[in-house]
Amino acid sequence: MNQTHIGQRVKALREARGMKQDDLKDLLGLNSRQSVAQIEAGIRRLTAQELITLLKHFGESLERLTNPFLLMGKSAFSWRQCGVSQDQLSAFEDRAGEWIGAYRSLSGLGSARLSKFLPNTRLTYTSAFEDAARVGEVVAAEMELGERPAFQLAQVMESKLDILVLMVDAAAGISGAACQLPELNAVLINRNESFARRNSDLAHEFFHLLTWNEMRPAHVESPDAIWDAPRVHHTQKADRNQRIEQLADNFASGLLLPSWSLDRIGKPHGDLAQWLTEAAKFLGVSSRNLKWRLVNSKRCPELEAVRELDLVAAGRAQAAAPRQEDKPLLFSRPFMTTIVKAVEQGHLSGRRAAALLGMERDVIGDLCEAYGLQRPVELGGRCIVETATA
Repeated sequence: MNQTHIGQRVKALREARGMKQDDLKDLLGLNSRQSVAQIEAGIRRLTAQELITLLKHFGESLERLTNPFLLMGKSAFSWRQCGVSQDQLSAFEDRAGEWIGAYRSLSGLGSARLSKFLPNTRLTYTSAFEDAARVGEVVAAEMELGERPAFQLAQVMESKLDILVLMVDAAAGISGAACQLPELNAVLINRNESFARRNSDLAHEFFHLLTWNEMRPAHVESPDAIWDAPRVHHTQKADRNQRIEQLADNFASGLLLPSWSLDRIGKPHGDLAQWLTEAAKFLGVSSRNLKWRLVNSKRCPELEAVRELDLVAAGRAQAAAPRQEDKPLLFSRPFMTTIVKAVEQGHLSGRRAAALLGMERDVIGDLCEAYGLQRPVELGGRCIVETATA
């Protein structure tokens, strides 16, 4: 890890604690604020004593400070969660940040890696919900997501927009997150959720990446309890965050359920709750999302009368929870391809890969093969020795 990276970590730690450069100058016993600026710019090295003082004050370990993959600070993430403690979320964010940081670093080996430009939605937090749904449909057409966008979205986000999409094992209550970095955009999705929920979360986080600069989402989304609280408890910031999340949901609805997909399922008939359940499964969304998309688009206003209890009952007739075989593989093929190349080229040891992914080496090797990738020798692969023939 070079001095510039260490300087950036020092700056991130200082800013996370609300300290000014003068405060850090006094802490380290330096003569001027310029010395702090030079440290944070990577121009001046920390002395051994300064490093010890800094680590002790911030409660950080040398390993964390010098970990080249760890993302410092929380400003890059926006988490969709409910009922998860701050400590639990922070711990998982550290892990997720290391995965994303590793991909960013290792995928850039040998050549500069440039993120592709994302579609411009031209939406703001004052935009109408109908406009957000309409823009979602336009983006679905631009990205050529086909008749059932939910089944193509992740692959197209990766291949056309260079967005890293990671399927991860997260604690119950963590649905996913968007992560925006100067060099990389990423989305994490809890693979233990149902197929329909994963698709909805992916489209929702995609909206945040598209609109990050115009309406940056909160680090942790406001819980429904705050949104539904009496008006006296609302703040301007909470109201703004609520509207951004509602715009994200409407965008996701238009993206996953564009008009041509709704044309494909035809008109409601028979048992409406059962029809919604079957049509939603075909399109890869929840029956509730399909119901309100059809109602809000004025296509089938009569579906508003379908009760939530009836939808739940109809859904129970099918798989209520994702079966093990329905869960996607961990991480993603682009991510695992990067890990394999880094191991093969000696930029990442098998031991470090195991620590990074939280798996035994042979399990990582099995995951490589599941993605159709050659298992590296360091991860249990066979060493093929070529012999010269006379």
